[in-house]
This record gives sequence, structure tokens and C-alpha cells, in this order.
Amino acid sequence: MKSFIRFFVSLLIVAALAPAQQKSDYATVKRFQELTKSITKATEEAKTVQECAAVAASIDELGEEFRSEKPLLDKALYPDDFLKTFDLLRGRLMIRQKDLGVIESQFVRISELETQVRELSGQVEKLNGENSKLMSEIEGLKGNIEKIGAETAARTTLTDSLKGVITKLQQQLKDRDQLIFALVDSLFLQYDKNVADMKDVEKQGLSVKLERHGVFSNIKRSLEDNLKFLETTSLKGNDLVKVVQQQQRFQSQWKGLRPKFTAVYAGGKKKFTDVADIDELLIKWAANVDLATWRSLNQLMKDYGITIKEFTNGQEFITQLMAFIDEQIQNPKKDADDVRLKLFLNFEENLWKGELGSSWIPALAEVGKITVEQKNEITAKVDQWKSEVSPAASWLTYVLILLGVALVVLIAVRYFQKGKK
Repeated sequence: MKSFIRFFVSLLIVAALAPAQQKSDYATVKRFQELTKSITKATEEAKTVQECAAVAASIDELGEEFRSEKPLLDKALYPDDFLKTFDLLRGRLMIRQKDLGVIESQFVRISELETQVRELSGQVEKLNGENSKLMSEIEGLKGNIEKIGAETAARTTLTDSLKGVITKLQQQLKDRDQLIFALVDSLFLQYDKNVADMKDVEKQGLSVKLERHGVFSNIKRSLEDNLKFLETTSLKGNDLVKVVQQQQRFQSQWKGLRPKFTAVYAGGKKKFTDVADIDELLIKWAANVDLATWRSLNQLMKDYGITIKEFTNGQEFITQLMAFIDEQIQNPKKDADDVRLKLFLNFEENLWKGELGSSWIPALAEVGKITVEQKNEITAKVDQWKSEVSPAASWLTYVLILLGVALVVLIAVRYFQKGKK
């Protein structure tokens, strides 16, 4: 009886799932047929070798997407089958290439670039999603850290996690920037000529591809994410070098591409607006890198109890720090020697040998926010401060040293006299 009940229940489950499975199979077959028709239409409308290469890439993608559905499609496409469908698609494309007089070697090279473009586009989209998750994770960790009291094991753990996420996000922002420009380069390389020399049909085809792969929207998104990164994190000296280099590299690459985009979209007001938006975002990014730099450095000074006026550029920073050290050297408050020494040791051990002297000062000089001369000047000033507050040797110390030297000489003389005897 129990076996019969189990068998009956199984039949009910199969009966319930069957319509859903049939619906899923129907949707799969329908999608395959629609994509096949779309590729056939694109083949018939192809006017350039680049468009033929795009069709070839679409055929390959179709095959990869539906490879696992071959048994289902073999039945649904009868008397044709899965493989025969692709033979027909490639056959039509070959006929179209001959009609257009496409050179095979050129077609192969452009097809490889088209495949590369699609792979890069997929990687950019993947990083877009991952970077958004990392941004949210940073916000969540910062909120949790604020809720926890200072100097607890949980806070330390969360802080370490936050640092790890920030490092990963910074690297992925850089990776995505590189992918975007590699994608654009691959698109322009397909035409193997200056934009000014391209035919209208080629410009139109290129503009369609730029839109399809979201080039403008991805460039804007990348800039906006880099701006958000600066707003949500505090820079360290080593971070500064990476951020400035990334911003300068991005700006240089955009400067090279901007005339090409302008030529492709000549007369298109919307795209000129997009170009102007990117220009503005780049200016804002450079300004925010500067703001983040001095904000982080001002905070570093406060964290270690170094009281100086706030600064907003390299010149002000050097001026204020030099003034602070000069005041300690001159000691107008007549602080006791032990108080002065304690302040210097705090500065030297915790700040100068920590982040400021070993990381920030070299980084500021490397990215041009202070000069090499200013770097050397501040280093010399710290050394002067050290010499001023270091405990001077007392007269008793000198007497003991002289007595020690005299004793050594006396022992040596007696030793040589005994040797002679």
C-alpha cells in the first residue's frame, strides 16, 4: 500500500512539473529561433567587413549559449537540427562576404578584435557589479565600526576587514579603467584608419558598437565610482601615489580618445553633451584627489597631537609644518627639556618614522604636490629639531671619558714596559 502511495505521489509531482518543463522548453526554442532570425537579418543588412565580423561573433556566442540544449533543439528543429542551423548561418555569412568583396585575412583579424571587444565588455560589466557590492560593503563596515567602542577586538577586526575591502576596490577600479580603454582601442582598431578618413557608413557602424557596449556610460560610471571612492575612504601616503597616477593615466587616455569620439559623433548633440560631462567629471576628480589628500593629511596631524593650522595645498603644508618645528626649536614657552624631548620623540617615533616621513613626504614629492627641495628642507628641519632637544652631554660625562682614555693609555704603557723586561 505504501509503495502504491509513493508511486501515486511521484506521478502527481511529475504531472505538476510537466507543464512548467514544457513551458521552459518552449521558451528556449523560441529564444533560439528569434536569435537565429536576428542574425540572419544582420547578415543580409551587413555593409562592411566590421559588420560581418560582428555577425560571426554573434553566431559563435549563439552556439556557446545553446550548446547544452542541443538534444532539445534537434527535436524542435526537425527536419533540420542544431548543427545544420549553424551551417546555414555561416553559409549565408560567407555569401554576404563574397558579395561585399571582403578579404579573408582582414575578416579574420577583425573577427578576433570583435571577439576581444565582447570579452572585454563582459569583464567590464562583471566588475561594475562587483564594485557596487564592494562600495556597499564599505558603507556597512564603516557604520558597524562607528557603533563599536574604541580599542576593542571587534573594532580591530572590522577595521582590518575594511582595509582589505578598500584595497580590493581600489585595485578593481583601476582594472576596470584599463578594461574600458582596452575595449575602446579594440573597437577603433577594427577600422585600421583615422576617424577623419572613415566613410559615413563606417562611422555609423562604429557609433552603434560604442552604444551597444555602453562605452560612454561606462566611462562616466568609472569616473563617478572613483569620486565616490575618494569620498568614502581616507588616503594613506602610498594610496595617494596610486590614486594620482590612476587619475593622470585616465585623463591622458581620455585626451587621446576625445577627438576620435568628437569626429565619430559630429553633429550629434547628445554625444557632445556626454563628452562635456566626462570633461567635467575629470576636472572634479582631479580636484577631489587634491581635497582628499589634504583632508587625510590634516587628520593625520590631529591624530598624533600635532597642532598646526589647516592647509589646502603643498606650499601651505610645508609652511605650517616648518613654522611648528621652528617654534619647538626656539621654545618661546620656555618648556622644560624633558617636555620638549617627549614631544619630539612622539613626533619622530609615531609620526615621522611612521606615515609622515616614510610615506607621505616621498609620495607628495613623487606626484608633484611638493618639490624635492621642499622635501629635503623639511627633512633637514626635523634633524635640526632633533639636535636641539637631544640631551647634551654633561661635564661629568666628559671627565669620565677623559679618565677612561687615560686609563687605557696607562695600561698600554705598562704592558709594553713589561714586554721589554
